[in-house]
Amino acid sequence: MFNPNELVLEKIRAVEEYDLATSELTGRYTQIEEPSLKTAAEGTTVTDAMGAEIATFYKAQTGTFSFSNSLFSLDLAASQFGSEKEVADADNKITIPVSEIINIAADGTATLKYIPVGAAGAEVKTVKVINENNTFGKTYEVSATPGEGKFTLDAASKTITLPEGAAGRAFVQYNRESDNAVKVTKTTDGIPTVKSLLIHALFHDPCNTNSVYAGVINVPRAQINPEAVEISLTPDGKHSAEYKLQKPYCDEHARLFDIIIASDTE
Repeated sequence: MFNPNELVLEKIRAVEEYDLATSELTGRYTQIEEPSLKTAAEGTTVTDAMGAEIATFYKAQTGTFSFSNSLFSLDLAASQFGSEKEVADADNKITIPVSEIINIAADGTATLKYIPVGAAGAEVKTVKVINENNTFGKTYEVSATPGEGKFTLDAASKTITLPEGAAGRAFVQYNRESDNAVKVTKTTDGIPTVKSLLIHALFHDPCNTNSVYAGVINVPRAQINPEAVEISLTPDGKHSAEYKLQKPYCDEHARLFDIIIASDTE
């Protein structure tokens, strides 16, 4: 009979999110650091006339699960933002802002890296010359016809034509479209939805560490805490997340989670 007590928990191998209604996998995170599973309860203490404690009754039991992902995860960000990751294709392109520094040729022309998109004839609104000392110089505005302080644009050929005398480099900001891109959006009304979680773990027998057991923490209802979202924007930063574990409101004795370990796996 397999009936372990004390085990060595080697690591959390993966955290998986599932849609409650469809059971579809919506996110999987494999670079798990500092995982923590906590439970809490609200206590009501009964005292006598002298203030001595007689008993404490507990209710409203809750739980939290938190971790840091070593790598930035777009799927986790989408879940935290209460949105979905948008994946571009040929029929649904994603608009991407571009900031580009381009060289101005002797004839006043400059070539963009991408085809700009936007209002026809004004896909690029301004061109700002960069001086030799890296300060900004004259600003040119788009025009259908050449003129002083104006530039013309042929979006299809990605060509900008500046007036005679313009030289050096120029800063240009515009939008382009791509069918090879993804996008995650955070809106002010985006709230994370309730999911179910499978937290896969790896255990060892402390008396024989060659004995390896697979375990899973099954969380039937969990919602990312939108009050605790922080994404570090540094190379060595971590992508942290915290889930509030919930029970079905109408089920008084519903479980918050199961910890399951089997000897016939791994």
